[in-house]
Amino acid sequence: MTIRESANCAFGVARLVFDAGAALLSVAVAVPVAFAAGEARSMALTARGDITPAAGPADSEHVHDLGTVVELI
Repeated sequence: MTIRESANCAFGVARLVFDAGAALLSVAVAVPVAFAAGEARSMALTARGDITPAAGPADSEHVHDLGTVVELI
């Protein structure tokens, strides 16, 4: 291998490391930002009163801890 080939390989590896770091950084920033935006939207809707409580189960239904609904006959 010549010096030029070694330099090109080292540059290629450095570029891949930089791309991987940029991808990890973007994920590390995007997840908290998305969470904060969702929480802000939820708090804004709650403050305006746009969120109504969910209707409870009917008398003929029983909701288990896992969220499954069992109808009682």
